[in-house]
Amino acid sequence: MKGLVVNGDGTLRLAQDIPMPELGDYMAIVKTVACGICNGTDLKLVEGHLNHYHTFPAVLGHESTGRVVECGKRVRHFRPGDLVLRSGLEDMAPPYYSLWGSFAEYGRVVDCKAMEEDGLSVDPGLITQQIVPEGIDAVDAVMLITLKEIRAALNRLGVSGGARVAISGCGPVGLAMVRFCKLMGASFIALSGHHDHRIEVARRMGADLAVNSKKENFAQTVKARCPKMLDFYIDAVGRCEIVSEALTLIQDNGTIGVYGIGLEEEKGIRWNAGPYNWKLHSVQWPVPQKEYEVHDEVVEYVRNEEIDLKDFVTHRLTIEEYEEGFSLVRNRQGLKVALCFEE
Repeated sequence: MKGLVVNGDGTLRLAQDIPMPELGDYMAIVKTVACGICNGTDLKLVEGHLNHYHTFPAVLGHESTGRVVECGKRVRHFRPGDLVLRSGLEDMAPPYYSLWGSFAEYGRVVDCKAMEEDGLSVDPGLITQQIVPEGIDAVDAVMLITLKEIRAALNRLGVSGGARVAISGCGPVGLAMVRFCKLMGASFIALSGHHDHRIEVARRMGADLAVNSKKENFAQTVKARCPKMLDFYIDAVGRCEIVSEALTLIQDNGTIGVYGIGLEEEKGIRWNAGPYNWKLHSVQWPVPQKEYEVHDEVVEYVRNEEIDLKDFVTHRLTIEEYEEGFSLVRNRQGLKVALCFEE
């Protein structure tokens, strides 16, 4: 079968000889519908510098949707035709390795509920292979994975109703944070970004203030609009200068959340710029249990039209057009780009 392989030297290729996944008793085989390009992790894996991931060549991808086509004999909670999230190729042997493997024509999901019911231990990383209900577009649904990660991250940070929040970054992560903060009842939401069209989207999603920080000073503008210091400043990019800016805006005992991966080792943070008491909380990597817990909530937001997946999924391309897809993401022309297989 075909699959998108990352070589670890900055190159990708569409291989045609990926082994088909084997069916186990508690497993279901899934025909991939689409997989989203992760603007953070996937780009770093292509470039070969994501910490702890150095085994190449590997099948890429972790934002997939697909249809169950066959179930193992002990599967009870999936059935053929179900649309599921995060199918992948978790175990692979040379010549290919797995970087989750969702950019493949077929993948697997594991019936973790059935395993637990039968007294077996499960891999906690697989519990987010959950069912998408009818009525949600199968390609747009790739964005559910990012949305669940973001909603769970906000819970981990402790963001709640009435909070004053600033967010740096106008990619799908930053915009999703704006939308969730609005739905959660934040009293003030500010976003900093570099792209005017995304700034407008942030305003439409509920930002009280959205600033192109290439054109005006974000910190000064926030202070002028919000007389009280912030409870949270979330870095959705991963830059030391953003953390330094956050220190000038958070209140005593406020929280700086770091979601973006990639704080530079060679650059410093201006630690004396803020209050004496504050918290730095990294939520750079998803926690499967937390993501699992918000699945129904996020799905309901979509079904109730409080979140529109089409606000995020800006491009649908075929898997053969992967070079164009990654170019759209790198050049900030695409928000969430989905690469599609034939359904």
